[in-house]
Amino acid sequence: MSENNQKPTRQDLHRNHKRTNPLLVVLGIIAAAVLGLVLLYNIFYGNEEEPSVAAGNQTNSENMIITESDDSSETGASAEESSEKAKDSAEEESEEDTGIETEQVPSTDENVTKAYTGDWEPIGTTQTGEHDITDYSDGSADRVEIKQAVAAATGINADNMIEWWIGNAGDQKVTATVSDTQKETIARVQLNWVDGEGWQVTLVEELNEIPNN
Repeated sequence: MSENNQKPTRQDLHRNHKRTNPLLVVLGIIAAAVLGLVLLYNIFYGNEEEPSVAAGNQTNSENMIITESDDSSETGASAEESSEKAKDSAEEESEEDTGIETEQVPSTDENVTKAYTGDWEPIGTTQTGEHDITDYSDGSADRVEIKQAVAAATGINADNMIEWWIGNAGDQKVTATVSDTQKETIARVQLNWVDGEGWQVTLVEELNEIPNN
């Protein structure tokens, strides 16, 4: 029998089996690589819609912030308007409470924010006889009554008042520059003496700052 017709021995089969193992290894590597690529594709490209959703949420958030900022500005403006209305209302109520009608008058003094006259009555007096000389000393009847008249016209409480200047403004006339202790209200007041009735306010000027008299 020739060698070509001989049946393969067990050793030949074992040898052939060893020759095929590298091919299987290569195929396994390729399969693993393909699987890996599929997984990577799914990871990076399978959730394409998620970033757009996040971007949309970010845009909405920015819009909300802008809207809130606009609302805040409007709220601030509204608060300022409300404050002005409340101030005007308070002035009107003050006039109603005192029964004093005031009339605004022009002023050329840049330090004056508002000037007005009113039908204030004389404050009354404990002084008798002729009033030829005004006594400007602390605690005198003139000083006490001037302070009472100024408090009634300006609304500044006498116990919360600083008298920056009390001085002669002519015959039987006085100028008083006062403020509250917080210096939130500053006023210059003109007063005339009325015999037997005391000091009467004739003009009130609201000031920006305390002047140097």
